[in-house]
Amino acid sequence: MSNLSQVSVAVHPPLPVGLPTTATTLPAADRLDFGSTEERILSATLGLLGRRGVKRLGMQEVSEAAGVSRGTLYRYFPSKARLMDAVARYDEQKFTDGLAGALAEGVDPTERMQALVAFAFDYIRTHPARALFESEPGFVLGYLLVHLPKLQAALLAQLGDALDTVPAVASGNLSRAQLVDVVVRLFASSFIIPEPGDRALVQSINGLLLPPCGGAMSSAGRP
Repeated sequence: MSNLSQVSVAVHPPLPVGLPTTATTLPAADRLDFGSTEERILSATLGLLGRRGVKRLGMQEVSEAAGVSRGTLYRYFPSKARLMDAVARYDEQKFTDGLAGALAEGVDPTERMQALVAFAFDYIRTHPARALFESEPGFVLGYLLVHLPKLQAALLAQLGDALDTVPAVASGNLSRAQLVDVVVRLFASSFIIPEPGDRALVQSINGLLLPPCGGAMSSAGRP
């Protein structure tokens, strides 16, 4: 895939693998410090991607939407390819930082599972580039095929034994890896096919993932 394919569509930002379950932000070495002008440009680009798509997006459009001159735009991002790469990293950091905050509010495993589902689907539902699937479905599907395995590995590392509270895992019917595979595929389907109601899919996923009455189920560690 071309380097333009690095643009993020949020359902599958490549999260860091191998971190403790309480650490979901990007490692310091992988983070970029975006200044206010850069953030304005990148935020505007995300919004334009949803309306224009990758192929039709022009640098002049970006500069106008961000309220900066073309000279300023090219000083920060010398080419469209560099801009797309930065958009992917910017969106990735927004997702991982937001998820870190959401998971930090949950103390027990059930709360962390609820936080994951609520945050992920809210992020998908409100993402400015969500309409990209309608204009360039091949681009989005290709990106999903490349990056979904990264999201699966990240969720396994970050949620850890919280996954053992899910009834299907606690009973031995599914492994952690099998459960995460199903959840990530549901994330992807929600990005591609909007759910019938704002909370309908969240409620359905919670019904699958959470123990009866929200109580924790004990389980030995699983792969």
